[in-house]
Amino acid sequence: MTRKVTVFAVFWLLVATLAYGATITLFQATFDGSNVRVEWETTNEAGVQSYDIWRKANNEPSFAHMITMQPGSLRRYQFLDTNLYRGINGGPFTYRLVVHTSTGDQTYTTVLSTTPSAVQRSWGSIKSMFR
Repeated sequence: MTRKVTVFAVFWLLVATLAYGATITLFQATFDGSNVRVEWETTNEAGVQSYDIWRKANNEPSFAHMITMQPGSLRRYQFLDTNLYRGINGGPFTYRLVVHTSTGDQTYTTVLSTTPSAVQRSWGSIKSMFR
């Protein structure tokens, strides 16, 4: 009887995992010079239709759409936000990842709580001129 219950539980766990869509194991935003690198990693992309990245500054009322990406065989995705300091102030910044699946949407958020100093932003700008 215990074996039947265990097999039944494992079966429903597998079905729930496949039906739910994506399994996100990492979602983070880090500074890369004067830009922000948003990365996420997935172990399961069953049913995933697309990924959306959104950004919101602390003083903004709502999130702004940054990019839509299609799933691929990468399993690790990244987006480089190069427009962080062009007219936007008011950190910390919150990034939202929306995973669109065939069974609904999944939402993840991460906060980039520190802002780079003026020296870091200037150095990032100088480096980008010589790339």
